[in-house]
Amino acid sequence: MTGEMLKQIVMGAAGSLGFALLFNMRGRVLFCAILGGALGWTTYLLLGGTPPDDLRSYLFAAMAATLYAEVLARAFKMPVTPLLVCSVIPLIPGGSLYYTMAAYIQGDYMDFSMRGAYTLSIAVMLALGMMAVMMLMRVYATLRRRRHG
Repeated sequence: MTGEMLKQIVMGAAGSLGFALLFNMRGRVLFCAILGGALGWTTYLLLGGTPPDDLRSYLFAAMAATLYAEVLARAFKMPVTPLLVCSVIPLIPGGSLYYTMAAYIQGDYMDFSMRGAYTLSIAVMLALGMMAVMMLMRVYATLRRRRHG
């Protein structure tokens, strides 16, 4: 792991910290929310997260962050949403969206359409990754309930 990667992971954790504080998280839950952001971004980087060939990285990073949030939410007996939001915040394509809108404002509609398609693709990968894990967790919970009464 390079120094640049480590710096990015720390910044991802810092972004998660901001949202965790917004959700009034404290103690162990706060630490776990920060760790979730670091986990999501680390997964993205380790899977070769380099635009524009990083859609697979976004998918698997979203899956890792969602699984982490689902498991911890059950362990802490709390809703999944705050932990999930904090864990995926570093993955939100803010920079890509900014450059998409900048291209539109500058009248470069070809660049706008290419960047817009890429930004939308990232959003779809994040949604698919989260939905896949959430569905598997629901199936697991249902099967477990049926087996244990």
